[in-house]
Amino acid sequence: MIMDGKKIRNNMTTMREAGLSRPEAGLDPRLTANGAPKAPKEVEECHVSQKLAVLQEESLKPIKEDLAEWIARTLGIEITTDNFLEILDNGVHLCNLAKIIQGKAEECVMDGSYTEPLPKVSLKYRNNATSGSWFARDNTANFLKWCKAFGMADDQMFETEYLVSHTGEKSVLMTILELARIGYKFGLDPPNLIRMEKEIEKEEEVVEVKPAKPSGLDAEVIPIATAENIFDLDAEVRRIAFLCKCHDHVKKLGDGKYLIFGKVVQIRFLKNRHLMVRVGGGWDTLENYLIHHRPVEVFEHKRLVPGEPHDVGNKYLYFKSKYKSHAQVASEHNGHVH
Repeated sequence: MIMDGKKIRNNMTTMREAGLSRPEAGLDPRLTANGAPKAPKEVEECHVSQKLAVLQEESLKPIKEDLAEWIARTLGIEITTDNFLEILDNGVHLCNLAKIIQGKAEECVMDGSYTEPLPKVSLKYRNNATSGSWFARDNTANFLKWCKAFGMADDQMFETEYLVSHTGEKSVLMTILELARIGYKFGLDPPNLIRMEKEIEKEEEVVEVKPAKPSGLDAEVIPIATAENIFDLDAEVRRIAFLCKCHDHVKKLGDGKYLIFGKVVQIRFLKNRHLMVRVGGGWDTLENYLIHHRPVEVFEHKRLVPGEPHDVGNKYLYFKSKYKSHAQVASEHNGHVH
């Protein structure tokens, strides 16, 4: 008997949500495949994996929300964070997005605003492909082929199975975000995250005056976010930094610019709801960024300068176990102390 691809995927999703990796493992993640109780360490690892999945889902939600609104606006379809992968997993809508961007690119060539030759790539896909089918995989593969032709790097593209089987949501989101960047280059209205990226790029092009000395977040009483000041970015940064117990290592350098654990980062409000940190070529929520980058221990050392008094010297910071492991982050959220 041949089972429908979508039913198989739904069954796999149900097992993952239950903390299971194999169908024969039963319904209780505390039991092994033959029904025997798992060792305490195995149970703990299972709980840690589940907690990590929740943390990642929370950090991806703002990005998924922004991209869902962009796709809905661009294609005129109904798509939300709840049905994001289900709507896209047959590859049809992604191919439609690529087709719109290609049309925009051709218009730019015709009006002279874009002078470079466009890649010669034919985008073929089946509009009636069903989720989980080989046609869905073929549509997705053709979409990725188009992305590569338009300059998307291999490490920016998800694997076909990540979308079709719903096994790599983060990778799918990063690819669509990069697709939106390509669209923006040819005049397509972008998601809010891309708008914020361009604002940051313009700000960085401006020659800045020498910044004032960074001020620690513990220099004054933290303002609690209320309905009146919820849109105050600095107030929210302070609030989250205190909640994560990182306020000693978060210093404001300017509007939207902060020094966090010795690194300068840009922070922006996404739709006045989510604090997002510009990380490399992507984005992360401030809370997730702080949780995963918070030093376990920070020591201040002083290098003595010959001929200078003992209270004068070159200070530097020593970070011990600078980045927390995923297991440690999840354990702390479970209430365990290491």
